[in-house]
Amino acid sequence: MLRRMTMAHHQRREVEDWLNLFEQQKQSGLTAVAFCRQQQINVQTYYTRRRDIRLQRTHGKFVHVKREVTKVESHTEETGGELLLQLGSAHLSVPTNVSPHWLAAVMKALAE
Repeated sequence: MLRRMTMAHHQRREVEDWLNLFEQQKQSGLTAVAFCRQQQINVQTYYTRRRDIRLQRTHGKFVHVKREVTKVESHTEETGGELLLQLGSAHLSVPTNVSPHWLAAVMKALAE
């Protein structure tokens, strides 16, 4: 007889039932622990189902982002000891002895 009571007490809930319970808990203003105690729901089960359902609902909602590649042309030109960088109508002229780390930092800042 004890087994029957336990089985009836631990009913199997569908996703929609859990979603309703999550909404009821939110509307109640109670903490999840207090709400579960009031509704006689195992707190660990509540948190596990909430996590699992959230993961199921967000799975597949990622959007594939296509990165556009900019064509960069390179050519060498004698500029009297200067490096000339040109992209579209933008020009940057720097001495050939400039630190590559400085140049990389400038290019990174310009890309942002």
